[in-house]
Amino acid sequence: MDNAEKIRLFKVEKDGPGTKIFYASFLKKDYVAKSMVIYLDASAMISKIFFSSNDHGTVEWINGQGLRNSRAWESEDSAKSQSYVSRRYTAILSNGAAGNDFARDRIIPDILDNLADGEIAEWIGDVLSVKEYLVPADISKFTCDGCGLSV
Repeated sequence: MDNAEKIRLFKVEKDGPGTKIFYASFLKKDYVAKSMVIYLDASAMISKIFFSSNDHGTVEWINGQGLRNSRAWESEDSAKSQSYVSRRYTAILSNGAAGNDFARDRIIPDILDNLADGEIAEWIGDVLSVKEYLVPADISKFTCDGCGLSV
């Protein structure tokens, strides 16, 4: 992936007592290609991480549960074949449960391999290697110039 297309810290915002940290790459203005959202609770513990790959699908890691809700995008052929309406107005939608192996093999590597910040990618890889992660995040790692930080 071209360095200009790498997934970068996009925004950090307060979410009630917690914080949401958004990483994204864009295909064009306002169209997210790949993203990762880290949800921190009031004590900076990760509560969940949501991954979205425009090539493969979505999955979330929930602290204490591990990987959950893995979904794959349907193929272009299956999007066209469903009905007359979908043949005329195609849209690629979630094709249902994909399984954790699919998430580990496709979705997560697509996100982590394309993160511009290798240190964050390595840290997230460590988090994903366990079901429960009990180390508070270092909020100072989530800074960038001109990315609209509000924390």
